[in-house]
Amino acid sequence: MRKSFSIFVVIALAMLAVSTANAQKSKSFAGTVKFSVTFEGNTNPKDHAPQEQLYTIFGNKIKIVVPARSMTQILDGDAVKVTVLYDIPGYKSGYTVSKEGLEARQERYNYSYTKGEDTMTVCGYLCTRYDVTIYDTDEDEETTAVVYTTTEIGEGSDINIFEYPGLTGFPLYSETEEKGVKEIQKAVEIKPTKVKGIDFLTPTGYKMFPSYMEWALFINAAFSKEE
Repeated sequence: MRKSFSIFVVIALAMLAVSTANAQKSKSFAGTVKFSVTFEGNTNPKDHAPQEQLYTIFGNKIKIVVPARSMTQILDGDAVKVTVLYDIPGYKSGYTVSKEGLEARQERYNYSYTKGEDTMTVCGYLCTRYDVTIYDTDEDEETTAVVYTTTEIGEGSDINIFEYPGLTGFPLYSETEEKGVKEIQKAVEIKPTKVKGIDFLTPTGYKMFPSYMEWALFINAAFSKEE
């Protein structure tokens, strides 16, 4: 009887451990991540001044605020939709990118990832290195990047569907280079906190357009009238 009871306790504890592990694994990250963005190489003060970006994250949803550009991006990895907002004085406006638009972009670019052996700890999160190759099928050009990702933020690879589709983990550090200028983006502060669903809705007061082209025509026409 005692032996049977002991076996029952061991099984119960094992089931509890598995249940706890699964609960921890499925729990979504909610909070903010502040990134610093710096530039090296053939830079100029106007286009390559250091800046900050603030990410608000819940699961596979991200809101990115870029004060230097008066821009906010809302990325929904579950619905596969992007909303871009600009706080231009007198012309608060923006546009959306549909799932079909994103799929068309992904058909143009081919992404490949090579997992590296080295790691980096960023704000207390252990990150794994990936070397990224992006091939532009229209221009027949290839660019590369280095990213360090953590699997403690986001759910699977859907959180990266907009920038690095299929990549495992959320990048807390990245290096990209174009025309002799290296851009380095690194998380400098991570704060797990409560996040509300309303944070990812389009605020009122913005004139919205269904595509970038229609928004660009509106902005160009608006500024032409002022000249």
